[in-house]
Amino acid sequence: LVTVIVTYADLFVGAPSRLFGNFFFDRAQNKPVTLDLGIGPFQTRVVGPPMSKEEKERAALVRKGLLPTNPNTVFDVNLDEVDSSAYPALFLSGLVKGTGDLSKFIRETTEAVDLFVGRYLVFLATSYVLVKFVHFKIFPDFPF
Repeated sequence: LVTVIVTYADLFVGAPSRLFGNFFFDRAQNKPVTLDLGIGPFQTRVVGPPMSKEEKERAALVRKGLLPTNPNTVFDVNLDEVDSSAYPALFLSGLVKGTGDLSKFIRETTEAVDLFVGRYLVFLATSYVLVKFVHFKIFPDFPF
């Protein structure tokens, strides 16, 4: 039940927060808006400037596991390149983006805990039924 509530909260709050937060966070830094569709090597850029050769090579190396993804650079901002009038928009969009990312983290953590608990609940219930079957059907005169 908790997982369903958290999933819907992420769907209705977290996903729009990530979508709009990422868009406005990039715009506040004067980065072009991009939208990449596809999976793996079939990824194509639908919106924005075409992917440079360096970006394509980096994406290929990350997919192969030869180059680590660096999640710490998601919120890195060079404030020297940002106009001072864009600081409030940068702060607010970063806050919205952070809220969406936190919602995603909470959803993924809740799903992992739910999966763990569910598997062990099945294991314990099956073990209990098996022990009771052995106790009553195979060894009915057992002392306890």
